[in-house]
Amino acid sequence: MGLVVWTASRLVPFSYNEYSFFIGLGASILLFFFSSSGGVFSRAATMDASEAVWKVQKVEKSKVKVGGVFYGAVLYTVVSLVIMMAVYF
Repeated sequence: MGLVVWTASRLVPFSYNEYSFFIGLGASILLFFFSSSGGVFSRAATMDASEAVWKVQKVEKSKVKVGGVFYGAVLYTVVSLVIMMAVYF
């Protein structure tokens, strides 16, 4: 992840130190959001299917199945936050 952000900082003129935390935070949130099941979009799809067949389906609770990629993104975010704090303070 750090290599991707560094490469992007070379192609587009932005500072790696300034944006690495925010990119890591965004990636962590996206990975968490898309690794869950039974969220808002799943409930909306279930409700639409229930209305189509006139049968109310049971709504299950949200489940999150995170893996190593998510934990790696969180670790990258924490490390980049510590480095950003050390550089600016």
